[in-house]
Amino acid sequence: MTATQETKYPYRIADQLNQGWLTQGDGTYHGFDPSAISEKKLLDARPLSEIERDFGPWRPVVPMPDSDQDALYTAFALAGRKTVTSVASALDQVFHEVRRRFVAEHGEEGFEDYGYAVRTLTAGRPGSWEAASLIDLVPFGNELNLHPRKADSSASEMRETGPNLKRVHLEARDAIAAVLRQWTSSGDFYVEVAETLASVVSRYADEKYGADGWKAIADQWLQPGGLAKENFHYCYKLLYSTSEYMDTRHLG
Repeated sequence: MTATQETKYPYRIADQLNQGWLTQGDGTYHGFDPSAISEKKLLDARPLSEIERDFGPWRPVVPMPDSDQDALYTAFALAGRKTVTSVASALDQVFHEVRRRFVAEHGEEGFEDYGYAVRTLTAGRPGSWEAASLIDLVPFGNELNLHPRKADSSASEMRETGPNLKRVHLEARDAIAAVLRQWTSSGDFYVEVAETLASVVSRYADEKYGADGWKAIADQWLQPGGLAKENFHYCYKLLYSTSEYMDTRHLG
């Protein structure tokens, strides 16, 4: 998209590098790169025309289409108590695909492809606590997707035989991943991932299960007081964050 088209100064945009930018109201944007070293995360303010010139094309950050919520609700209904783990698995799957695509296009593997994947999943609102929490979920999804764990197997081999179907509903995982790909890879728009996904999961749990929502969408290993304390913390903190029934005491 260019600055001469109808949507001249959208509130938020994502550029070709998946850096996120926020308007200052006068055609100037401040950017944020969560993959950069700490002192360089905040990008210099610049007019949209310069972003277009240096990092274009850009696309506006837009709300999630209603049809995507319907698709996610259908996937959650399939997954049942595997909903939370299937979401984590889908996040890692898309994260992995973005890294592989970057390597295929640029021939580099390591920090650059990792940073690009971080930006790809957080460009809608980089720097928010939700975006940071989303990236915290990726290692858990990776743990679920690389299965079974074998010392003599490569990560690619374990991903090929995964995910752990005792905890992940494969059809639901793939449906969730399809929505996430659409949100982050369209050339015409970008849908903010972390807060949107958290809102959909929380709303689904509240509407369908009320106060028993978390028990109904998360398996026994992700319940309060369980042994998987870190994974529970990351999942509950983000994916149940807008639930009417979230109990912050569980976060310690």
